[in-house]
Amino acid sequence: MNMAVAKHEKWSSGFTFLLAAIGSAVGLGNIWRFPYVVGENGGGAFVLLYIGMVILFGIPVVMTELLIGRRYQMSPVNSLAHIGQDKPARRLWNALGWSYVLVPIGILSFYGVVAGWTLNYVVKMGSGALTGVDATTVENTFNGMMSDPVVMIFWQTVAMLITMGIVARGVKGGLEKAVEILMPALFIILLVLVAYALYAGDTSKAMDFLFVPDFSKLTGRSVLEAAGQAFFSLSLGSGAIMTYGAYLTKDISIPKMSCGVAFADTLVALLAGLAIFPIVFAHGLDPQAGPGLVFVTLPVVFDGMPFGQLFGILFFLLITFAAVTSTISLLEPMVSYLEERVPHMRLKMTFLAGAVTWAVGVLAALSLNVMSDVKPLGFIQRFADKGVFDLLDYFSANVFMLLNGLMIAFFAGWVMKRTALLEELGLEDSGLFKFWRLLIKVVVPIGVGLIFINFVTEGWLMDSLEGLFNGAMAG
Repeated sequence: MNMAVAKHEKWSSGFTFLLAAIGSAVGLGNIWRFPYVVGENGGGAFVLLYIGMVILFGIPVVMTELLIGRRYQMSPVNSLAHIGQDKPARRLWNALGWSYVLVPIGILSFYGVVAGWTLNYVVKMGSGALTGVDATTVENTFNGMMSDPVVMIFWQTVAMLITMGIVARGVKGGLEKAVEILMPALFIILLVLVAYALYAGDTSKAMDFLFVPDFSKLTGRSVLEAAGQAFFSLSLGSGAIMTYGAYLTKDISIPKMSCGVAFADTLVALLAGLAIFPIVFAHGLDPQAGPGLVFVTLPVVFDGMPFGQLFGILFFLLITFAAVTSTISLLEPMVSYLEERVPHMRLKMTFLAGAVTWAVGVLAALSLNVMSDVKPLGFIQRFADKGVFDLLDYFSANVFMLLNGLMIAFFAGWVMKRTALLEELGLEDSGLFKFWRLLIKVVVPIGVGLIFINFVTEGWLMDSLEGLFNGAMAG
């Protein structure tokens, strides 16, 4: 096998890498899904459980993906093919490499559609289209957007063009420049919104909800929910972290960077809760309202608050920036691979990967309106009501990301040489290294395997654990 490939650019510094990796991890899920899951699972007690899962699952897998990327400084396809070329089940490791490149394309296909929604709402907020309106009008505005294929495809196209424009400029000219602007702006906007929410909202209820644990509200379901949220929040199994790791120089500490990414991602999720929950509780809203809270309820609330239009614009800019930093990280793995195959043609390779992703995204957008009756897997009862958008979401996030994470942990723990792991992590043969290896060989595969089984069995595992947990508590 000829593994000679084109050399990639490197990050200018550990700080720029950290910004990019945080940008990949921080997405729309941090802004609304984390608060929503916290609301479902007992508030502060779930927050503590989630942080524990980040430490047990999140940080070890981030370290693993980074070390594999940097070890061979290639795309996931070629990195895993190189490591596995003289190993048993070589084809399995090749397939895993391809999964790490194709899965982010699947995610980006529908994520680009959602990114388009946020761009649309920035314009609507800025133009005053969402000021002086009642709840029914705002709901009709959202439903009108969803049912209009032209509007949906237009904004999805804008989101993809922005993504392709950034990625096409390379690591230093594109990815670094983007995250150096977007990530500080994201943090500043988020802090401004937190300050505003704490001033104008019900701070006491929000703080109690997020930070005062009530362990009686935890269930067996909460354990797997926390593990799943930690996994998805850090973009594990999506190819982005491993690809970004390929651009790391050897002098950067992988353990320190992994902890930095996990800390910042968790911080953003908590700050998002502080930006949303004080307003939610002050206006008697449902903290479990999910995406409807963002696109339907909050615009009405902002309209009735002092300087509401300004802070509404800032809010949708926040989630737009979060979306863009994620979309560029999702397109990069495929572009990285294509650039290795066809050196010095990054612009054309970006256009090719972006065009394919856009085309699949168009089908996803249309499946929410004119193609809503098309159910590709309708002959299977479980997927009878799922269109293209829902199927991309389901299989990318709930199946293949989990499988990737499960397999990469097994690969690093049981297949890679101990000397290679020690060299990349720079931990020597210490107790910390042994603890990481125990997590990656045993704890992560078992934990992620349980999450995967739960999805495959449609929640049966969660329900069983919850029954056992409640029975133990009652006893």
